[in-house]
Amino acid sequence: MKFGPKRGHFMFIFERFFRDFGLLIGALILYLIMGDSQILWQNSGLLAVVLIAPITRLIQYRCTFYSIDDEQLIVQTGLLNKRRQEVPLSNITTVDFSQNIFFQLAKVYSVNVDNASSISDKQSGTVKMVLKIQDAIYVKKLLLAKGAEELGSEADEEEETGLGERISEAISGNTIPASVGEILLMGLLRSKAVVVLQLFTYCSVAISVLSKIFLEKEVDGEEVMTEYILSVSAPLLIVFAILAVYLLGILVSVVLSTVKYYGFRITDRETSIFIEYGLLTRKTHTLMKEKISGVCYRQSLLMRVFGRGTLEVFAAGYGGNEGGQEEVAMLYPAIKQEKLYDFLERFLPEVEYRETLLPAERKALPYFFLCARFFFAVLFCAGLCAVVPLTSVPQEFFPWFAAAGGLVLALAVISVILEYKNTAMSASDQLISLVNGGFNRETVLIKMEKVEFAEERASQRKRTAKGITSIAVGILAPTGVCRHKVRNLSVKAFADLRRRLIY
Repeated sequence: MKFGPKRGHFMFIFERFFRDFGLLIGALILYLIMGDSQILWQNSGLLAVVLIAPITRLIQYRCTFYSIDDEQLIVQTGLLNKRRQEVPLSNITTVDFSQNIFFQLAKVYSVNVDNASSISDKQSGTVKMVLKIQDAIYVKKLLLAKGAEELGSEADEEEETGLGERISEAISGNTIPASVGEILLMGLLRSKAVVVLQLFTYCSVAISVLSKIFLEKEVDGEEVMTEYILSVSAPLLIVFAILAVYLLGILVSVVLSTVKYYGFRITDRETSIFIEYGLLTRKTHTLMKEKISGVCYRQSLLMRVFGRGTLEVFAAGYGGNEGGQEEVAMLYPAIKQEKLYDFLERFLPEVEYRETLLPAERKALPYFFLCARFFFAVLFCAGLCAVVPLTSVPQEFFPWFAAAGGLVLALAVISVILEYKNTAMSASDQLISLVNGGFNRETVLIKMEKVEFAEERASQRKRTAKGITSIAVGILAPTGVCRHKVRNLSVKAFADLRRRLIY
């Protein structure tokens, strides 16, 4: 064995510190503030549940051993049910480092190892270790030994630089750092729907837990918040929803984006791209260019107004579900639209594309209305008109409900029309370009050689009489981004794509 069998660093126990220990620390803080141990005894059942996560991490640390020989990485784990995982070194695609704030203080790395199977099964395809800095660097060299000849001096340069030091423009010769202003702008312009829903969920949970502790009774936090919002008069409710919630979502989005992507840099290393970012949790990713399947340029409605968007990449080991959270495979935040192709020409010339796109034909417009969001809007309006008059709601509020239904329907119609305007496709012998989306537009560029499948779907009448079909393309990428679709394009577009496909 060249390494191990050996346990990881004991800081593995604290890798998910706030998730595993947050509730326990909160309970202790409440005890110190209240000064009444009776509260802890009365909530002993809740405390027992809180202790499950820390104890589980401790058992995992004590029962997990890593070893590396000339051919494979071996992971042995389990207390009662033993498990042995063997990963051939030749199948490893990426070995990346990350450090949360506690790891930075302890001078250890979280090492994330991905192999080809992580594309379809993130659980079995990923190996996570927590090691001292010296051990982590040594392990990475061993794991990438099979590709050492291809990597050349790039791997050595990366390890000598290390995660603890930032790469300067003078050293790399081809580094672009994202300014703080660009990161703040990304947080400001990104869609806030997910952030608002998360805030509502966290507030509901907080109300439920605190009510149980202080009021000693069960309270449904979501029900309390819903009743409070509905108790507000209609004009104030609209003002509250549009201003307070959205502004709070903007603030949270800006803070989260800044903390996550602070110090973002991308460096071209001939056969690979090196990315590093993070304030509290610092991460590095080394992406082999030959493993990259394509890129995606995403724009929310606000981003389109300001002529910017986020550039993401499709590559095994970067993005997808990480630690229970969706990780965005960011290539560059808030890049200007007019600089997109110059950026790709500099870092990924094989996906730099300037072909003319084939848009959706006018006769396809009615088919865009055959979608779930439009049907939902129609049903919502019909439901309001049918149900509200039968309830005890005062008649003076009927116009407000009618306005709400009309607004939902109008937004759905605008979204469908924008999707029709945005939908386009083009193909060359090297690349496929797909554009779709309503309020949020996506421009996807895919290497032709990375296409796993291409399919079309349409009814017989739609295809033969109208010459319209929907096209889907599957690629080598993490599960959440391995399939891309455009609706209601000409059948000629699919015929051209099929003619150029390389299998």
